[in-house]
Amino acid sequence: MNTQIDIWQFVGGIGLFLFAMSQLESALKSFAGRSLKRFLQNHTDKPLKAVATGTIATAFLQSSSLVSLMVLAFVGASIMSLENALGVIFGANLGTTLTGWVVTTLGFKLNLEDAALPLIGIGSLMLVGLKGRIANIGRMAAAIGFLLMGLSLMKSSVGSLGNTFELERLADLASWQYLLFGVVFAAIVQSSSAVMLVILAALHSGVVELPAAAAVAIGADLGTTGTVLIGAVQGAAGKKRVAIAHFIFNVTTAVLAFSLLTPLLKLVRAAGISDPLFSLVTFHSLFNFLGIVIFLPITKPFARFLQRRFMTKMQHESLYVSETTPAVSDAAIMAITEETAHIIGRVIDQNMHVFSPALPIPPGRPPISTPIEFGIESRSFDELYRKNKRLEGEIVSFALKVQAEPLEQSESKRLNRLLSAIRHAVNSAKSLRDIHHNLEEFADSPRTEVNAYLDHFRSVMTEFYSEIFRLRSVGEDQAMFQDFASLIKRVHEWQDQLHREIYSDITHGTLADYEISSLLNVNREILNSNSALVLALQEYCLDEYEAAALNQLPSFA
Repeated sequence: MNTQIDIWQFVGGIGLFLFAMSQLESALKSFAGRSLKRFLQNHTDKPLKAVATGTIATAFLQSSSLVSLMVLAFVGASIMSLENALGVIFGANLGTTLTGWVVTTLGFKLNLEDAALPLIGIGSLMLVGLKGRIANIGRMAAAIGFLLMGLSLMKSSVGSLGNTFELERLADLASWQYLLFGVVFAAIVQSSSAVMLVILAALHSGVVELPAAAAVAIGADLGTTGTVLIGAVQGAAGKKRVAIAHFIFNVTTAVLAFSLLTPLLKLVRAAGISDPLFSLVTFHSLFNFLGIVIFLPITKPFARFLQRRFMTKMQHESLYVSETTPAVSDAAIMAITEETAHIIGRVIDQNMHVFSPALPIPPGRPPISTPIEFGIESRSFDELYRKNKRLEGEIVSFALKVQAEPLEQSESKRLNRLLSAIRHAVNSAKSLRDIHHNLEEFADSPRTEVNAYLDHFRSVMTEFYSEIFRLRSVGEDQAMFQDFASLIKRVHEWQDQLHREIYSDITHGTLADYEISSLLNVNREILNSNSALVLALQEYCLDEYEAAALNQLPSFA
């Protein structure tokens, strides 16, 4: 009966510890918020800084998984290079070792019962009765209390086990068996911190010796890589690269630490650390630090190695959102911003292919920075339209997931404006798709009057896209308010001029009845297409106040 009670104390202790760590992570995440994301973005431009950033961020959050999630999102959104992401991942491994130091200092060197219940009581009351940051402080206090209670249960259960268990049985186990235990246990509970809690309690109670505990600690770091690998199997190329890098780093570090187990423990002893608990956490930090020392000088070639072997398979139209997680709002908004420029560029390319042959690429620069290569004649208009509709669907689907996450007001407004830009761009493409068959009929018509109008339409579109490519003059990053106001005025002037010409020919009887309807429809849809594209660009380039002022102009009404 006592054995059963000890087992449930053991399980309950682990459960409380994992629950406390998840609550502590939530509380710290709410405090960190955007500041932590900016910290990750702004301090990873060099590998050494990236390592330090990963270490500090993980030590603060006590969650390498959360830091890794942010890194994957930043890599997918092209905010962070793979090389710098590797530095953060390496540093995150070192940052997680702080848990062992905290557990050793608080859990085994202080009286847990004196602190656990007051923290749980006061913290829970603050969490339930208050709101905002004060409630999160209460969540943090309660989490620390539960963590200490979990440690207390673990200590007592493992301690009683040490009194009844024949320790000689453990002496016959080989070091690799302890290593395997750490791997399997960490893979099951998916927390190297929980494994460190167990092995520290066992070491404290004399159930295992220091070398055996050190082998378990090595296995614990290796065991947590399994979930990362499984999660990356169906992921994008960037996600796979980071996951494989994490796995290779941990395997290499584990092999090194296990091979040098005895010398490293002697080094710890030579440093004057005699307490077994502090010796174990020092060893844990030491071999992770050695892994960084080995990998940091080869970060660049390591990144190139990964990039050559894990290429992106284009099973989707998007370039950025498919590589990003919606849970990290900064990276998600950046990815949608880049994807909006991508789809606007593709719509411009598609629209210039509405005629056969396609419109020439105008001199100047595209109105926004876009990854699209213009002027590839092999593209058909219908194929481009289908691809753009699929791209729109991928972006909107991702945006809906982003909107389900907590967003700041500025992020929500920017997201809505980007979605508006995408909607206008696709409407521009759709307007031309609706008249594509009319333009083909005009081209096949034997009547010179109809052919002349086709030339007029082509001339208007050529001039419009020439203006589009002049929106960003040399030295300017984006078009200005007055540029859009002038362009939309020109768009309406071109439409009005063609409208007058059509009615003039109607008056003179030079057009057949069936031709009149088609010509008026084409002229109207070209106006709609060009106006929608201008609206898409203004939503992307201008701030909300400039865009609102522009929409009040008579030409936009």
